[in-house]
Amino acid sequence: MARRLVIRERVVPDQERTGYEASVRAWERMAKAASAHFWVFEHISERGRFVEFVEAADDAALHAVLGDLPSDRWTEFQGG
Repeated sequence: MARRLVIRERVVPDQERTGYEASVRAWERMAKAASAHFWVFEHISERGRFVEFVEAADDAALHAVLGDLPSDRWTEFQGG
């Protein structure tokens, strides 16, 4: 079965950064428990601008990490 991916971008004001960092740690734990992968990157020159990636075997694992699934999901392409 093809892997699934969700990409989310968000801007976190400085006064909300501590709460966001706590959320990231929780999402990391949920991803590990669901055998999913979770990555967060912060823009190199725009503090507080983040992009999050959640990759898993299927929608059920994504749901375990994210809760409600966005309609904008990606599926692995097996070219050739």
